Amino acid sequence: MTPRFNLFFRWFARRFFRHISLDAATVERLRDLERRGSVVYVMRYASRLDYFLFNALFLREGLRLSRFANGIRFYYYGPLWRALRIALRRPRGTSHEVELAQARARVRALALEGESYFLFLRTARLASWLRGRRGAVEYGKGEFDLLQEVVRGVWNSDRSVQVVPLALFWRKGPRARRRFLNLSYGSATRPSDLAKVTSFLTTYRGLFVKVGEPVDLRAFVEERRVEGAQAVARKVRRSILMYLYREEKVVEGPTLEPRHKVQEAVIGDPRVQAAIRERSLERGRTPERARAEAERMVREIAASMNSTFLAILNAVVTAVMRRLFASIEASGLEKVAEYAKRHPIVLVPSHRSYFDFVILSTMFYGNHLVPPHVAARDNMAFGPFGFLWRRAGAFFMRRSFDDPLYKEVFRAYVGYLIHAGFTQEFFIEGGRSRTGKTMAPRLGMLTWNVEAFLDGTRRDLFFVPIAITYERLVEEGAMVGELEGARKRNESIMGLVRARKFLQRRFGSVFVNFGEPISLADALGERRARLAAAAEGDSEKRAFIEGLGNRIAERINWAAVPNATSVAACALLGEQSRGMFRRDLVARMQEIVDLLRLQDVSLTPALARDEGEFADSVASLLRSDLIRTANDPRGEILYFEESRRRALDLYRNAIVHFFAAPSFLARRLLIGASREELRRELATWIDLFYWEFFAPRGEVVAAHFDAFLDHFERLGRIEPCDGQLRITEKGSPYFRFLAEQTRGVVEVYYATFAAVLGTDGPITVKGLQKAAREQFERFDLLGEVARPEAANPVTFANAVDCLVRLRMLERAPGDPGRERSRDVAYVRGEAFDDLPAMRERLATALAAG
Repeated sequence: MTPRFNLFFRWFARRFFRHISLDAATVERLRDLERRGSVVYVMRYASRLDYFLFNALFLREGLRLSRFANGIRFYYYGPLWRALRIALRRPRGTSHEVELAQARARVRALALEGESYFLFLRTARLASWLRGRRGAVEYGKGEFDLLQEVVRGVWNSDRSVQVVPLALFWRKGPRARRRFLNLSYGSATRPSDLAKVTSFLTTYRGLFVKVGEPVDLRAFVEERRVEGAQAVARKVRRSILMYLYREEKVVEGPTLEPRHKVQEAVIGDPRVQAAIRERSLERGRTPERARAEAERMVREIAASMNSTFLAILNAVVTAVMRRLFASIEASGLEKVAEYAKRHPIVLVPSHRSYFDFVILSTMFYGNHLVPPHVAARDNMAFGPFGFLWRRAGAFFMRRSFDDPLYKEVFRAYVGYLIHAGFTQEFFIEGGRSRTGKTMAPRLGMLTWNVEAFLDGTRRDLFFVPIAITYERLVEEGAMVGELEGARKRNESIMGLVRARKFLQRRFGSVFVNFGEPISLADALGERRARLAAAAEGDSEKRAFIEGLGNRIAERINWAAVPNATSVAACALLGEQSRGMFRRDLVARMQEIVDLLRLQDVSLTPALARDEGEFADSVASLLRSDLIRTANDPRGEILYFEESRRRALDLYRNAIVHFFAAPSFLARRLLIGASREELRRELATWIDLFYWEFFAPRGEVVAAHFDAFLDHFERLGRIEPCDGQLRITEKGSPYFRFLAEQTRGVVEVYYATFAAVLGTDGPITVKGLQKAAREQFERFDLLGEVARPEAANPVTFANAVDCLVRLRMLERAPGDPGRERSRDVAYVRGEAFDDLPAMRERLATALAAG
């Protein structure tokens, strides 16, 4: 490397490299390695542009310059007089063998002298190609000899030599497989020099440098000395190549095959072939026609990801995001990238907005991670947007899978994605949650992923739960309208045109939190072989998938990051009145934050900074018109209009699962109970409302139980008295406030159970929900319920599902309705006689809280 560039390259570095930097931690790590001894930087391919970039970076950061790089001549990057002198003195006609011998001696000497230098694992691409296959192999052996020479240099030395792999990415997005090499791109893994410069000049602002973990060569040698220098050198090279492969894999992903190749892979699946044969036996069908139908289905489903379209869409979408949202922050993305280097991952985010998948894809692309293939309903393929979403990675599915051939084609396509190693994304809730709570898992996509994994040879597959939290939802008005009975509008071009008005508003911040991934191999354990051999619909396999779906839903909930809107909504809706003095609202918000911290829940940075006075949080709520202010001689009143109640409930529900356990504890404490009675009661309520809140059960809730009671005692809200836990005077309003957090849900279940008791004979889900809603309205007239915001179709449906799980209702014999359809008919089940006691238990809980 040169300590000073000539005029042209000095200008080039200032113009194109000024925005590129190494982070402070990486620079300090490299300086520490330099203090120890020699540093050998290793890259996959020789490139003058890459070497020039690192020369500029090392100069800027004050790092030791490289004294050698194989396969490239770099002298003409320095001052012209120096370059001319070197060029005139350089011997002509030196053979490759002589140059290689000189390079071997040089790298060995530099290692012993404690200098820094570069080794490229592949050099002289054109020269080696001209030598033919055998010549290329011989040339590659010479390059390997250089690494072996470094190993020999430290074999009997006590000098420290650190081998540092470097990965440099000049472009984002996946790479398509091309049938012919061309001037623009070169081979699939080694771009031509023209491609490098062209790509750099068009995408240099997105350049990405990755410095790997160093290999302590001396320690590496000591552990494997008995294997010999050549074997050790091969293992070092293999370790470096594995690192580079994993870095390339997470940035570029698998190579994109042409659509006809994908189609051949899907149609060739044995189960698809069997379905085609079955279809050909139908009247009026032929094998050719059945196959053509299957091919048409593949084209209807398959994504067609394209790096060019990704770049264009990213530019447009990023501009829209900056206009709509104040900021988009993330936590845990680096951890997900590490998992993606080794195994395919499946992103499973919460679904509250149409922007969910756009935010994730943009976030991955912006962080040099290949965007996921996203499962989307075919209603999103309207107008030209089907074409665009498909090239951004969306693959489409019908609402119904009644067609056996379509079902097998879709299943085979998911299997192809897993086999090829693509990152996937699907919403386990199915559609967007209109209530703000995580909905019960829809198991279709999860089932196909699990079955494809069982049928394949992948060692592991990771499901990544993701919680996306919005300060304000763009679709807030539409969601509230649907909860109040308005019909959902179908997606259309005109709907998109009408949505332009949203670009004139700001919707606060978005926080994306990546939860702890779930290893499918670990979850299966010893059952893998048994479940792989099990037939479709096997009870053990279905139970495993249901349990896995619930675990994912729990982790999505636990990854939720509370923001100011959700915390304030909890505070406001926990009171009987619509307004509070500012000082009381602030105190309640602090109590909520304290309970969240007790459970090790992360807060958004904005909320954490505002803790104490919550002045910015309140100001944000006032600007967004969720709350209003009124003056009073006793202090400022903050209140909400009745029309905003459902909107506030929407945001409260984003974090209400964190308060399920303390709320149920508070309701029982208001009656009075011993510690053991409280423990049993809490377990009962958590089990009953599990699919409403997806609050953790078992050991987790047991640990939280003790932590909550200790917290209440420290605050002086409860005290032991004659074997019971008694609420203190200042504890009464606090526990009534906590009890209110789940009151609405308990009221809906109470009304539903009462409505079911009044039915006789088969009744459809639609009829049950209507009867429950009417019963709730009658209770409201009598003052027996007080939380109308919870009365929505989703919660009524959850209450009916709860009765089915408790076997108090069962499907009517011979009912032809589809699973989860509102036309499914139910009759009284074997445990129906337990329903009156359950209703009375809910009534007692409501009377207490």
